[in-house]
Amino acid sequence: MATFTASDGSQLHYCIDDFSDPWRPRRHLVLLHSAMGASARFFSWMPLLTPHFRVIRMDTRGHGLSQMPKPDEPLSVARLTQDVVELMDHLGIGQAHFAGASAGGYVCQRMAIEQPARVQSLSLFGCTPGFKGGQANAWLPRIRKQGLRNFLAQTIDDRLQVDQVDPQLVQWFLDQAGSNDPAYVERFISMMDQHDWSDELARIQAPTLLIIPGLGKIGDYSGFERMKRAIPNLTVKVYEGMPHNVWDAVPERCARDVLDFISTVNTQPAPAASGA
Repeated sequence: MATFTASDGSQLHYCIDDFSDPWRPRRHLVLLHSAMGASARFFSWMPLLTPHFRVIRMDTRGHGLSQMPKPDEPLSVARLTQDVVELMDHLGIGQAHFAGASAGGYVCQRMAIEQPARVQSLSLFGCTPGFKGGQANAWLPRIRKQGLRNFLAQTIDDRLQVDQVDPQLVQWFLDQAGSNDPAYVERFISMMDQHDWSDELARIQAPTLLIIPGLGKIGDYSGFERMKRAIPNLTVKVYEGMPHNVWDAVPERCARDVLDFISTVNTQPAPAASGA
C-alpha cells in the first residue's frame, strides 16, 4: 500500500499487485472501483490477474484510504480523471489496460475519451455513459433519513443476490460501503448525476468490453443501447439473472472475462503503416 500527492495536494492511496514473470515485458492494468467502494473490493480478482499484469488499484478521493476532500474543494469527473493520469505519471506508466466498476467505469471512459494514447483497452462493468437519469433523486432522501448502511441493506437486492452469495460477503459489503461518509456520498452521487456523455462515445477508440448485469436496476439502462450503437470497437456480454454488483458477486468470472478480452486485444494484428 502506498500514497501519492495529487497536484491539488490531496493524498491518494493506491496499491500494486504483481506476480507476473519478471523477465517478460511488463503489462499494466488499472482497476477503478464503484461509488462507495474501495480498492479492497477487487481483492478476489487478484489471484487471476496478477500472474499476467502489474495491477494498480487506487482508492478514489474520498473513498477507502484516500483523503476526504474538504467541502469547499472542487469535485468533478475531470478531477477524478486527472487523479488517474497523475498516478500513472507518478508510477512512470505510459499506457495501461483499464477495468472499471460502475462509477469507476465512468472515469475509465473519460480516460479513453480524453487520454486515448494512454488507454490500451477498457473493460466496463455495470457502467453507462454517466449517471444522469439514474437513481440519485430517489436515493439521497432515503440515505438522509435511514442512514447509509441501512439504506444499502434495504436495497441490497439491487446489488447482490443474497440467496446466491456468501452471507459474510453481504455483511462485508454493507460494512465497507456503509462506512463511507454520508455527506460525501451525497456530494459524490449528486456530482455524478450531472453527467451524460453519450454524444462523446464515438471518441472511445480503445477496444472495449461492456459487461451488462441482466437484472441491473442501477443507472439508466438505455445508456447501454447508446453504447452499443456508438462505441466503434465494442464487445458486449450480459450476465443473465444478475443484479448490479457483478464484480463483487462473481469476481473470478469478471477477472477471467477481462483476461480473455485483453488476450484478444493483444492478438489483433497491428494496423498497417501509412503508405505500406
